[in-house]
Amino acid sequence: MENKIKKSRRAIKLYTFNTEAGVPVKIDLNNYTAKCSVSGESKKFYHVYLANLIQTKYDNCISTFEDTYVSRAGRSAEDPGKKAKELDNRIGRLYAQIRTLKAKRDELVEQSL
Repeated sequence: MENKIKKSRRAIKLYTFNTEAGVPVKIDLNNYTAKCSVSGESKKFYHVYLANLIQTKYDNCISTFEDTYVSRAGRSAEDPGKKAKELDNRIGRLYAQIRTLKAKRDELVEQSL
């Protein structure tokens, strides 16, 4: 008599969402892969987090989520000028700091003479 080891299976948890037509749909989110509408990248989520995201941010509509989901990488790809503006601001602050330091240096040089 052989001892067979039972492999555990992942529990199936079905979540109910609405579609654009208003028809309720049951989906198992355990292996669900979301696709970013901007970058086209696929992303997996923890099923409870994804269910809460769809219910709160996308008004419990799976169709809206699938059509309009934008990942963090997609959001940063939308506005490449934002990063350039941030860098310009940083450069401006650093130049101001350099001017302040040069002024302090000049004062010290004058005092030492």
